[in-house]
Amino acid sequence: MSTLMPTAAALVGRDLTVTLTNRAWVVLLQLGAVTPPIVSLLVWTGAVARGATPPVPVDQLVTWFVLVAVVSMVTSSWTASFLAEDIRTGGLSIWLVRPCPALLPLAANNAAEKAVKLVVLLPMVAVLALVVHDQVRLPSAPAVWAAALGALVCAAVLAFVLDVLIGCLAFWFEDVDGVQGIVGLAQRLLSGAVVPLMLLPSGVQGAVRFQPFRFTLAFPLEVLTGTATAGAADWLALLGWTGASLGLLALVWSRGVRRYEAAGA
Repeated sequence: MSTLMPTAAALVGRDLTVTLTNRAWVVLLQLGAVTPPIVSLLVWTGAVARGATPPVPVDQLVTWFVLVAVVSMVTSSWTASFLAEDIRTGGLSIWLVRPCPALLPLAANNAAEKAVKLVVLLPMVAVLALVVHDQVRLPSAPAVWAAALGALVCAAVLAFVLDVLIGCLAFWFEDVDGVQGIVGLAQRLLSGAVVPLMLLPSGVQGAVRFQPFRFTLAFPLEVLTGTATAGAADWLALLGWTGASLGLLALVWSRGVRRYEAAGA
């Protein structure tokens, strides 16, 4: 354990260096990340200007679209395909024999890339916020920010673990791309990435309230923008899904490693 933190720091530093060598790629990715919320914001503000009445106050809707790119970046994960490739080709063996958790380099890569991407993304979001500053309503109470931060950390952990679980399917299956595609589509629809869940009919909102994908994006945004119920049941569901996913990962990982044969190594 004494070498865990230095090892993690070294891995993060390595991935920071690699990511910084691809600065143009990072900028293009963040332009792509901020474009859909801008388009959605223009569509909804245009609709409101023509008499449409959204089910939530307009300032909350505008704040959502301003912040969604940042929250999505913080909670995103791109680990599954890389982990599956390492399992198929035997690349995982390198980390299984080293005195550190085998998933540590994946977590370090996730953290390092997010740090660089956020540095690029935040100025873009700041410009957008300045353009619509009259309708952006950020909370002033420290307790709300603390609650949003807690929800954001749990959301990031939950999203990462779910992504790793998909990658772990490569212990049993040759190709996990199909599963990854289906889960990715479900996550975009059910997390609020495509359409904010607060805009769905009330019956549909109730049906999707406690599913895990909501807590990977929509719930932190709802807490931050003041659109969430944020009752005890919601927080218990967030903590429950996060804890359950970690427990499931421990079980799946231990069984997967036992049957791992390092094919191609």
